[in-house]
Amino acid sequence: MKKYLLILLVAFVACHRPHYASLSTPWTPNYALDRFEGEIKNFEAQDAAKMPAPSGIVLTGSSSFKYWKTAEQDLAPLPVINRGFGGSTLSEVLHYADRAILKYQPKTVVIYCENDLFMPEPKSAEQTRDAYVALTKHIRAKLPHAQLYYVAMKPSPSRWDRREEVQRTNELIKAFVRSDKRHEYVDVWPVMLKDGRPDGRIFVKDSLHMNAEGYRRWTQVLKPILEKDTK
Repeated sequence: MKKYLLILLVAFVACHRPHYASLSTPWTPNYALDRFEGEIKNFEAQDAAKMPAPSGIVLTGSSSFKYWKTAEQDLAPLPVINRGFGGSTLSEVLHYADRAILKYQPKTVVIYCENDLFMPEPKSAEQTRDAYVALTKHIRAKLPHAQLYYVAMKPSPSRWDRREEVQRTNELIKAFVRSDKRHEYVDVWPVMLKDGRPDGRIFVKDSLHMNAEGYRRWTQVLKPILEKDTK
């Protein structure tokens, strides 16, 4: 009986072990991974003045989080630490993970990053998925019990012609997320579309970044999901 139970336990654990195997060939960055060092140092200066309490919610990733200047107020009273920076890629988020994610000992990490597909020498959908896997593997090694969320790459008017590639990447990452017990996929597409296309009313002039209404819609999606972790 004990041997049978042990077999069941091993099988259960295996079923909930993230599938870290790569889908594509390694991608070598053609840019300096420390190009946003100044922004990370600004975070460190803020921390030196007042270090956030541990067990909070870190928002990490690229400019859609960086420009969410009201995230702490919008998601209050949740203990949010917004550490989105630059026009970062997943490779850069990993590069700075120890200094901009792990140092806070968060209970929850929310990741949004869409630039890997749109660099001068972009990653493929599979390579972008692999970059996300590498980032979350690093986080899991240091914070094995953290709750992770992947926010789907959004539908933007300026990148609408690449929507099929964006959706394919989202689906690849979603499949990976499902292999990890404490990991969830957050779909923001339904609240950002109108008549099947990006709702232009929620974007600023560059047709890429969002205005206050766009972030209000993100709050509608994200806040109830994050609140359940506090219950």
